[in-house]
Amino acid sequence: MSVVITLEDIRAYAEVDYIINHMNIKYKEKVPEKMLTFFSTYKDPNHEINIDPYVPLQNQGLSRYCLEIIALLHLKYWCENEERKQELYDIMLRNQEKLDAQMKEKFSVDNLFSTEKEEEPKEDFSRPRVIQKFEQYTEQNEDIKDYTDLQEEQPAKENLPVDNNVAETVGFFQTIKNFFASIFGKKN
Repeated sequence: MSVVITLEDIRAYAEVDYIINHMNIKYKEKVPEKMLTFFSTYKDPNHEINIDPYVPLQNQGLSRYCLEIIALLHLKYWCENEERKQELYDIMLRNQEKLDAQMKEKFSVDNLFSTEKEEEPKEDFSRPRVIQKFEQYTEQNEDIKDYTDLQEEQPAKENLPVDNNVAETVGFFQTIKNFFASIFGKKN
């Protein structure tokens, strides 16, 4: 099994490494040397980190993954009060349960194959679209030709013979719709 480390991950490792190396030495010593080596080895050396020691970490614009790693380090190594440690662990469990419930709802088999979808705004094809003329571009650039003022020639219907036996012309999609409706026995 291989592990993929993304750019986001190595940036988070750089942030964690920076935070740990700027902490009080007693906290740095509590983190295993192997973990410190991992963060310093796999961090992004070009990632610029600006942290104000007088502002809480969650307000510093750090990546979410960095904050998660710091929270786990705090729970595992730095928190000495057992009650507080249990409280933090319970909060993490509740958050994980909420995430699991959201993922279960979002990717449930019932929702994936549901024919009911959210109403999307439909474009009205019954009215012709308004084409705007961009004069400033067409007048300044000789390579662009503006044909928006031209209209297609329509054959004059007044001089054509009337044939009452010809059915009303039906569009392509309407023909397909009628075909499927006839198969399933539904009428328009």
